[in-house]
Amino acid sequence: MIKILLTSLMLFSLVHANHTFKIYNDICEQTDTQECANEPTQVKNLQVALNDTLNLDLQVDGKWGENTKEAVMKFQEEYNLSPVAGYVGRKTKAKLDEVTKSLTFSKVKIIKYDSKSYVAFKKKVNLRKSFKVFKNKRLLAKANGRNTHIKVDISDQRLLMLVNGKVALSSPCTTGAKRKLEPNTRVIRDKRTPKGIFKITEKISNKRSTIFGKYYRNGKVVYTGDRRKYRGPKAKYVGAALKNWMRLTSSGIGLHASQYVKRNPGTNGCIRLPFNVANTVFKKVNKGTKVSINN
Repeated sequence: MIKILLTSLMLFSLVHANHTFKIYNDICEQTDTQECANEPTQVKNLQVALNDTLNLDLQVDGKWGENTKEAVMKFQEEYNLSPVAGYVGRKTKAKLDEVTKSLTFSKVKIIKYDSKSYVAFKKKVNLRKSFKVFKNKRLLAKANGRNTHIKVDISDQRLLMLVNGKVALSSPCTTGAKRKLEPNTRVIRDKRTPKGIFKITEKISNKRSTIFGKYYRNGKVVYTGDRRKYRGPKAKYVGAALKNWMRLTSSGIGLHASQYVKRNPGTNGCIRLPFNVANTVFKKVNKGTKVSINN
């Protein structure tokens, strides 16, 4: 009986000793309102921690949303963590570990793979459905634009960055929709991303679209969409934000960061990337870097 009790206590201690937010994937990779890439249990444990440390009544359902994001921002403000972005990165995870040592958490499933092996990553992850990102830091460190090749797979909605022919990065992306409804004209148009081999011809870290955006009159939005189709009275045009813009065609197709990266085609032709990924790609490519887009 004593042995059983000792064993139980040992197992209980191990469970608590082994729990750490540091092993979690970053939550939720600055995705704002898009579907969260983290395992639901990771988000659930985060919600438990936030409720306890901030005396909140946040619903513990494992679903990422505005309420959880706002709670993360309150946590970051409470502990002077910068930036206050509602995004759980390294510093926030470390602080969560520090203040939740006495709490009990659900067991978390962590997908482990060799960080240098893309083959191992593909075996663990459904590329077509998953939001997970593969990065080989050793290869990325060698990327200089000249030895770099970007590949966009429309079928899998995935972007690959190859460095010296090896996969250094794999990320979800969103390409152009086959049937895209224009919000104002109510016309459905074919906006598929063109296939072929292109080169990056322009890099702008903070760009505004000259084609898609909003028209304002007296501070109110009166039109959203393609400015070329606007037929209303004179109004102020503000182009959509295209952070980390990398142009591919003269007609306005390019790669850029977006909070709306889904697992199905949905853009007006551009290739949307998660913020962190777009930032990495932007730093590692040059004008002239080859980009292949295929099915």
